[in-house]
Amino acid sequence: MHALIHYLNEQLPAMTALLTRIVAAESFSADKTGVDDVGRLIAHELRARGADVTIFPQTQTGDHVLGVFNRGAGSPIAMILHMDTVHPRGSFAARYKIEDGKMYGPGVFDMKASHVIALYAVQALQALGQMPNREIRMLFTSDEEIGSFTSADLIMAQAHDAALMMIMEPALSDGRLKSSRRGVGNFTVVAHGRASHAGGGHERGINAIQEMAHHVLAIQSLTDYQRGIATTVSMIAGGIAHNVVPDRCEIHVDARANTQADAEWITERIHSLQPVLPGARLEIAGKFERPPMECNAERLAIFERMKAIVAPIMTLAHGPSGAGSDAAFTAPIAPTMDGLGAVGDGLHATDEHVVLASLVERAAMNALIVKEW
Repeated sequence: MHALIHYLNEQLPAMTALLTRIVAAESFSADKTGVDDVGRLIAHELRARGADVTIFPQTQTGDHVLGVFNRGAGSPIAMILHMDTVHPRGSFAARYKIEDGKMYGPGVFDMKASHVIALYAVQALQALGQMPNREIRMLFTSDEEIGSFTSADLIMAQAHDAALMMIMEPALSDGRLKSSRRGVGNFTVVAHGRASHAGGGHERGINAIQEMAHHVLAIQSLTDYQRGIATTVSMIAGGIAHNVVPDRCEIHVDARANTQADAEWITERIHSLQPVLPGARLEIAGKFERPPMECNAERLAIFERMKAIVAPIMTLAHGPSGAGSDAAFTAPIAPTMDGLGAVGDGLHATDEHVVLASLVERAAMNALIVKEW
Protein backbone atom coordinates (compact mmCIF):
# COMPACT_ATOMS: atom_id res chain seq x y z
CA MET A 1 0.00 0.00 0.00
CA HIS A 2 1.25 3.48 -0.87
CA ALA A 3 2.50 5.37 2.20
CA LEU A 4 0.08 8.25 1.64
CA ILE A 5 -2.91 5.92 1.42
CA HIS A 6 -1.78 4.04 4.55
CA TYR A 7 -1.37 7.25 6.54
CA LEU A 8 -4.66 8.75 5.39
CA ASN A 9 -6.61 5.54 6.05
CA GLU A 10 -5.51 5.84 9.66
CA GLN A 11 -6.72 9.45 9.65
CA LEU A 12 -10.17 8.72 8.18
CA PRO A 13 -12.02 8.84 11.54
CA ALA A 14 -10.48 12.25 12.27
CA MET A 15 -11.23 13.42 8.74
CA THR A 16 -14.85 12.32 9.12
CA ALA A 17 -15.17 14.09 12.46
CA LEU A 18 -13.73 17.33 11.05
CA LEU A 19 -16.03 17.16 8.04
CA THR A 20 -19.02 16.77 10.38
CA ARG A 21 -17.97 19.90 12.28
CA ILE A 22 -17.58 21.90 9.07
CA VAL A 23 -20.93 20.76 7.67
CA ALA A 24 -22.65 21.46 11.00
CA ALA A 25 -21.35 25.05 10.78
CA GLU A 26 -24.01 26.02 8.23
CA SER A 27 -22.83 28.68 5.79
CA PHE A 28 -25.49 29.86 3.36
CA SER A 29 -23.93 32.52 1.11
CA ALA A 30 -26.14 35.32 2.46
CA ASP A 31 -25.49 34.33 6.09
CA LYS A 32 -22.28 36.18 6.95
CA THR A 33 -22.32 34.91 10.53
CA GLY A 34 -22.50 31.30 9.38
CA VAL A 35 -19.79 31.68 6.74
CA ASP A 36 -17.53 33.41 9.25
CA ASP A 37 -18.05 30.53 11.69
CA VAL A 38 -16.63 28.20 9.04
CA GLY A 39 -13.83 30.67 8.37
CA ARG A 40 -12.76 30.66 12.01
CA LEU A 41 -12.78 26.87 12.08
CA ILE A 42 -10.69 26.72 8.89
CA ALA A 43 -8.24 29.35 10.17
CA HIS A 44 -7.72 27.27 13.32
CA GLU A 45 -7.07 24.10 11.28
CA LEU A 46 -4.62 25.94 9.01
CA ARG A 47 -2.67 27.35 11.95
CA ALA A 48 -2.59 23.92 13.61
CA ARG A 49 -0.73 22.69 10.52
CA GLY A 50 1.74 25.58 10.57
CA ALA A 51 0.24 27.90 7.97
CA ASP A 52 0.51 31.68 8.02
CA VAL A 53 -3.11 32.82 7.99
CA THR A 54 -4.47 36.08 6.59
CA ILE A 55 -8.10 37.14 6.97
CA PHE A 56 -9.63 39.41 4.32
CA PRO A 57 -12.60 41.14 6.04
CA GLN A 58 -15.82 41.67 4.09
CA THR A 59 -18.88 43.69 5.03
CA GLN A 60 -21.73 41.81 3.37
CA THR A 61 -20.31 38.35 2.63
CA GLY A 62 -18.17 36.22 4.90
CA ASP A 63 -14.48 37.01 5.33
CA HIS A 64 -12.01 35.27 3.00
CA VAL A 65 -9.28 33.13 4.57
CA LEU A 66 -5.81 32.51 3.08
CA GLY A 67 -3.38 29.99 4.52
CA VAL A 68 0.22 29.89 3.25
CA PHE A 69 2.74 27.13 3.87
CA ASN A 70 6.48 27.64 3.13
CA ARG A 71 5.97 31.32 2.37
CA GLY A 72 8.37 32.60 -0.27
CA ALA A 73 9.76 29.21 -1.31
CA GLY A 74 9.72 28.18 -4.96
CA SER A 75 6.92 28.60 -7.49
CA PRO A 76 3.60 28.63 -5.63
CA ILE A 77 0.82 26.10 -5.97
CA ALA A 78 -2.61 27.41 -4.96
CA MET A 79 -5.71 25.51 -3.93
CA ILE A 80 -8.97 27.46 -4.34
CA LEU A 81 -11.92 26.53 -2.15
CA HIS A 82 -15.18 28.17 -1.08
CA MET A 83 -16.92 28.06 2.29
CA ASP A 84 -20.40 29.21 1.27
CA THR A 85 -23.23 26.88 0.28
CA VAL A 86 -26.67 27.17 -1.33
CA HIS A 87 -28.39 25.67 1.73
CA PRO A 88 -30.18 28.02 4.20
CA ARG A 89 -29.56 27.78 7.93
CA GLY A 90 -31.58 24.99 9.50
CA SER A 91 -30.85 22.39 6.82
CA PHE A 92 -28.27 20.39 8.79
CA ALA A 93 -30.46 18.68 11.40
CA ALA A 94 -32.86 17.18 8.86
CA ARG A 95 -30.27 16.07 6.32
CA TYR A 96 -27.11 15.00 8.17
CA LYS A 97 -26.46 11.27 8.41
CA ILE A 98 -23.76 8.69 7.72
CA GLU A 99 -25.09 5.65 5.91
CA ASP A 100 -23.58 2.98 3.65
CA GLY A 101 -20.18 4.67 3.64
CA LYS A 102 -21.61 8.05 2.65
CA MET A 103 -22.04 11.30 4.56
CA TYR A 104 -25.16 13.30 3.76
CA GLY A 105 -25.53 16.96 4.63
CA PRO A 106 -25.92 20.51 3.28
CA GLY A 107 -22.78 21.53 1.40
CA VAL A 108 -20.91 18.31 2.19
CA PHE A 109 -20.18 17.66 -1.50
CA ASP A 110 -20.03 21.29 -2.66
CA MET A 111 -17.54 21.73 -1.23
CA LYS A 112 -16.87 21.16 2.44
CA ALA A 113 -15.35 17.72 1.87
CA SER A 114 -12.72 19.54 -0.18
CA HIS A 115 -11.71 21.51 2.92
CA VAL A 116 -10.84 18.28 4.69
CA ILE A 117 -9.14 16.86 1.60
CA ALA A 118 -6.87 19.90 1.18
CA LEU A 119 -5.98 20.13 4.87
CA TYR A 120 -5.15 16.44 5.16
CA ALA A 121 -3.21 16.38 1.89
CA VAL A 122 -0.78 18.85 3.44
CA GLN A 123 -0.88 17.09 6.82
CA ALA A 124 0.03 13.79 5.18
CA LEU A 125 2.98 15.31 3.34
CA GLN A 126 4.19 16.90 6.56
CA ALA A 127 3.81 13.69 8.55
CA LEU A 128 5.72 11.65 5.97
CA GLY A 129 8.46 14.25 5.49
CA GLN A 130 7.45 14.79 1.86
CA MET A 131 6.37 18.43 1.92
CA PRO A 132 7.92 20.14 -1.14
CA ASN A 133 10.14 23.19 -0.78
CA ARG A 134 7.66 25.52 -2.43
CA GLU A 135 4.91 27.86 -1.30
CA ILE A 136 1.51 26.19 -0.94
CA ARG A 137 -1.51 28.47 -0.72
CA MET A 138 -5.04 27.58 0.33
CA LEU A 139 -7.62 30.29 -0.33
CA PHE A 140 -11.07 29.79 1.22
CA THR A 141 -13.58 32.26 -0.21
CA SER A 142 -17.06 33.20 0.96
CA ASP A 143 -19.14 34.00 -2.11
CA GLU A 144 -18.54 31.49 -4.92
CA GLU A 145 -22.15 30.37 -5.02
CA ILE A 146 -23.33 33.94 -5.71
CA GLY A 147 -20.75 34.86 -8.34
CA SER A 148 -17.45 35.46 -6.45
CA PHE A 149 -18.08 39.20 -6.63
CA THR A 150 -15.83 40.04 -3.66
CA SER A 151 -13.31 37.24 -4.14
CA ALA A 152 -12.54 37.22 -7.89
CA ASP A 153 -9.66 39.72 -7.65
CA LEU A 154 -8.15 37.82 -4.73
CA ILE A 155 -8.44 34.53 -6.62
CA MET A 156 -6.75 35.99 -9.68
CA ALA A 157 -4.00 37.45 -7.50
CA GLN A 158 -3.08 33.91 -6.41
CA ALA A 159 -2.76 32.87 -10.06
CA HIS A 160 -0.39 35.56 -11.30
CA ASP A 161 2.79 33.81 -10.12
CA ALA A 162 1.46 30.28 -9.68
CA ALA A 163 2.88 27.11 -11.16
CA LEU A 164 -0.52 25.43 -10.77
CA MET A 165 -4.04 26.40 -9.73
CA MET A 166 -5.96 23.54 -8.11
CA ILE A 167 -9.68 24.31 -8.09
CA MET A 168 -11.00 22.08 -5.35
CA GLU A 169 -14.59 21.80 -6.56
CA PRO A 170 -16.08 18.31 -6.25
CA ALA A 171 -15.33 15.77 -8.93
CA LEU A 172 -17.87 14.64 -11.46
CA SER A 173 -20.10 11.97 -9.91
CA ASP A 174 -17.91 9.19 -11.34
CA GLY A 175 -14.70 10.77 -10.01
CA ARG A 176 -13.48 12.43 -13.21
CA LEU A 177 -11.71 15.77 -13.06
CA LYS A 178 -13.48 18.75 -14.65
CA SER A 179 -11.47 19.72 -17.70
CA SER A 180 -13.93 22.31 -18.99
CA ARG A 181 -16.41 24.69 -17.45
CA ARG A 182 -19.24 26.64 -18.99
CA GLY A 183 -19.10 30.40 -18.85
CA VAL A 184 -21.85 32.04 -16.81
CA GLY A 185 -23.62 35.24 -17.82
CA ASN A 186 -26.27 37.28 -16.02
CA PHE A 187 -28.42 39.80 -17.85
CA THR A 188 -31.34 42.04 -16.99
CA VAL A 189 -33.86 43.25 -19.57
CA VAL A 190 -36.43 45.91 -18.65
CA ALA A 191 -39.34 46.75 -20.98
CA HIS A 192 -40.86 50.21 -20.55
CA GLY A 193 -44.35 50.92 -21.87
CA ARG A 194 -47.13 53.34 -20.91
CA ALA A 195 -49.67 52.78 -18.16
CA SER A 196 -53.39 53.26 -18.74
CA HIS A 197 -56.74 51.99 -17.47
CA ALA A 198 -57.29 48.42 -18.64
CA GLY A 199 -60.90 49.25 -19.56
CA GLY A 200 -61.49 52.95 -20.08
CA GLY A 201 -58.09 53.77 -21.57
CA HIS A 202 -56.85 50.50 -22.97
CA GLU A 203 -56.01 51.97 -26.39
CA ARG A 204 -53.73 54.59 -24.83
CA GLY A 205 -51.54 52.01 -23.06
CA ILE A 206 -48.35 50.28 -24.15
CA ASN A 207 -48.24 46.90 -22.41
CA ALA A 208 -44.72 46.25 -21.14
CA ILE A 209 -45.53 42.59 -20.42
CA GLN A 210 -46.72 42.11 -23.99
CA GLU A 211 -43.49 43.72 -25.19
CA MET A 212 -41.43 41.46 -22.95
CA ALA A 213 -43.21 38.34 -24.20
CA HIS A 214 -41.53 38.78 -27.58
CA HIS A 215 -38.09 38.95 -25.94
CA VAL A 216 -38.65 36.02 -23.59
CA LEU A 217 -39.24 33.82 -26.63
CA ALA A 218 -36.30 35.34 -28.53
CA ILE A 219 -33.91 34.79 -25.63
CA GLN A 220 -35.05 31.24 -24.96
CA SER A 221 -34.60 30.42 -28.66
CA LEU A 222 -30.86 31.14 -28.38
CA THR A 223 -30.44 27.82 -26.57
CA ASP A 224 -28.46 25.33 -28.66
CA TYR A 225 -27.51 22.12 -26.88
CA GLN A 226 -25.21 21.01 -29.68
CA ARG A 227 -23.11 24.16 -29.18
CA GLY A 228 -23.33 23.99 -25.41
CA ILE A 229 -25.46 27.14 -25.17
CA ALA A 230 -28.27 27.46 -22.62
CA THR A 231 -30.31 30.61 -22.03
CA THR A 232 -32.88 30.73 -19.24
CA VAL A 233 -35.34 33.50 -18.47
CA SER A 234 -35.24 32.70 -14.77
CA MET A 235 -37.23 35.52 -13.16
CA ILE A 236 -39.94 37.90 -14.37
CA ALA A 237 -41.82 40.77 -12.71
CA GLY A 238 -44.30 43.28 -14.08
CA GLY A 239 -47.52 45.12 -13.44
CA ILE A 240 -48.98 46.86 -10.39
CA ALA A 241 -52.71 46.00 -10.45
CA HIS A 242 -55.15 43.80 -12.35
CA ASN A 243 -56.91 46.77 -13.98
CA VAL A 244 -53.85 48.69 -15.17
CA VAL A 245 -52.01 48.24 -18.48
CA PRO A 246 -48.46 47.63 -17.13
CA ASP A 247 -45.79 50.17 -17.99
CA ARG A 248 -42.84 48.07 -16.76
CA CYS A 249 -41.70 44.46 -16.97
CA GLU A 250 -38.29 43.08 -15.94
CA ILE A 251 -36.65 39.73 -16.55
CA HIS A 252 -33.42 38.11 -15.42
CA VAL A 253 -31.54 35.91 -17.87
CA ASP A 254 -29.05 33.19 -16.94
CA ALA A 255 -26.79 32.36 -19.89
CA ARG A 256 -24.26 29.52 -20.28
CA ALA A 257 -21.70 28.90 -23.02
CA ASN A 258 -18.93 26.37 -23.59
CA THR A 259 -16.67 28.73 -25.54
CA GLN A 260 -15.65 32.35 -25.31
CA ALA A 261 -16.82 32.90 -28.88
CA ASP A 262 -20.32 31.75 -27.98
CA ALA A 263 -20.32 33.82 -24.80
CA GLU A 264 -19.61 36.87 -26.93
CA TRP A 265 -22.29 35.79 -29.44
CA ILE A 266 -24.94 35.49 -26.72
CA THR A 267 -23.96 38.84 -25.22
CA GLU A 268 -24.26 40.55 -28.60
CA ARG A 269 -27.66 38.96 -29.30
CA ILE A 270 -29.14 40.00 -25.96
CA HIS A 271 -27.79 43.54 -26.09
CA SER A 272 -29.07 43.98 -29.66
CA LEU A 273 -32.73 43.27 -28.81
CA GLN A 274 -35.01 45.98 -30.19
CA PRO A 275 -38.55 47.03 -29.14
CA VAL A 276 -41.43 45.43 -31.04
CA LEU A 277 -44.43 47.53 -29.95
CA PRO A 278 -44.61 51.16 -31.17
CA GLY A 279 -43.57 53.45 -28.32
CA ALA A 280 -42.01 50.74 -26.16
CA ARG A 281 -38.45 51.01 -24.89
CA LEU A 282 -35.88 48.45 -23.71
CA GLU A 283 -33.16 48.81 -21.07
CA ILE A 284 -30.56 46.02 -21.19
CA ALA A 285 -27.64 45.33 -18.84
CA GLY A 286 -25.37 42.44 -18.04
CA LYS A 287 -22.43 40.34 -19.20
CA PHE A 288 -20.63 37.03 -18.74
CA GLU A 289 -19.20 37.29 -15.24
CA ARG A 290 -17.39 33.95 -15.46
CA PRO A 291 -15.82 33.19 -18.83
CA PRO A 292 -15.69 29.57 -20.01
CA MET A 293 -12.75 27.34 -19.17
CA GLU A 294 -12.22 25.44 -22.40
CA CYS A 295 -10.72 21.98 -22.72
CA ASN A 296 -7.87 23.04 -24.97
CA ALA A 297 -4.38 21.67 -25.61
CA GLU A 298 -3.05 23.32 -22.43
CA ARG A 299 -5.79 21.73 -20.29
CA LEU A 300 -5.13 18.31 -21.80
CA ALA A 301 -1.40 18.65 -21.14
CA ILE A 302 -2.11 19.54 -17.50
CA PHE A 303 -4.39 16.53 -17.19
CA GLU A 304 -1.83 14.14 -18.70
CA ARG A 305 0.83 15.35 -16.30
CA MET A 306 -1.51 14.89 -13.32
CA LYS A 307 -2.51 11.44 -14.60
CA ALA A 308 1.15 10.38 -14.70
CA ILE A 309 1.84 11.80 -11.22
CA VAL A 310 -1.01 9.94 -9.52
CA ALA A 311 -0.61 6.67 -11.49
CA PRO A 312 0.89 4.87 -8.43
CA ILE A 313 -2.44 5.14 -6.60
CA MET A 314 -5.23 5.63 -9.18
CA THR A 315 -6.18 6.10 -12.81
CA LEU A 316 -7.46 9.58 -13.62
CA ALA A 317 -10.06 10.55 -16.21
CA HIS A 318 -11.61 13.89 -17.12
CA GLY A 319 -14.80 15.34 -18.56
CA PRO A 320 -16.88 18.51 -19.03
CA SER A 321 -18.99 20.28 -16.42
CA GLY A 322 -22.07 22.26 -17.39
CA ALA A 323 -21.73 24.64 -14.45
CA GLY A 324 -19.32 27.51 -13.87
CA SER A 325 -16.60 27.86 -11.22
CA ASP A 326 -13.69 30.01 -10.12
CA ALA A 327 -11.53 28.11 -12.62
CA ALA A 328 -12.85 30.64 -15.13
CA PHE A 329 -10.83 33.38 -13.42
CA THR A 330 -7.55 31.49 -13.17
CA ALA A 331 -7.41 29.51 -16.43
CA PRO A 332 -6.35 32.50 -18.56
CA ILE A 333 -3.54 33.31 -16.10
CA ALA A 334 -1.97 30.07 -14.85
CA PRO A 335 -2.15 26.29 -15.42
CA THR A 336 -5.54 25.29 -13.97
CA MET A 337 -7.43 22.08 -13.27
CA ASP A 338 -10.84 21.71 -11.66
CA GLY A 339 -12.78 18.95 -9.93
CA LEU A 340 -10.02 17.86 -7.55
CA GLY A 341 -12.42 17.46 -4.64
CA ALA A 342 -14.48 14.58 -3.28
CA VAL A 343 -16.53 11.96 -5.08
CA GLY A 344 -20.26 12.08 -4.37
CA ASP A 345 -23.55 13.27 -5.80
CA GLY A 346 -26.66 15.35 -5.15
CA LEU A 347 -25.04 18.67 -5.94
CA HIS A 348 -27.16 21.45 -4.35
CA ALA A 349 -29.94 18.93 -3.61
CA THR A 350 -31.50 17.63 -0.39
CA ASP A 351 -29.67 14.30 -0.81
CA GLU A 352 -26.22 15.86 -1.31
CA HIS A 353 -23.56 13.42 -0.13
CA VAL A 354 -19.94 12.29 -0.39
CA VAL A 355 -18.37 8.86 -0.44
CA LEU A 356 -16.25 8.88 2.72
CA ALA A 357 -13.59 6.59 1.23
CA SER A 358 -12.97 9.26 -1.40
CA LEU A 359 -11.62 11.57 1.31
CA VAL A 360 -8.60 9.28 1.57
CA GLU A 361 -8.14 8.75 -2.17
CA ARG A 362 -8.56 12.42 -3.11
CA ALA A 363 -6.34 13.67 -0.28
CA ALA A 364 -3.62 11.27 -1.43
CA MET A 365 -4.15 12.36 -5.06
CA ASN A 366 -3.84 16.03 -4.18
CA ALA A 367 -0.83 15.38 -1.97
CA LEU A 368 0.99 13.65 -4.83
CA ILE A 369 0.20 16.49 -7.21
CA VAL A 370 1.47 19.09 -4.73
CA LYS A 371 4.60 17.03 -4.08
CA GLU A 372 5.53 16.19 -7.67
CA TRP A 373 4.32 19.14 -9.78
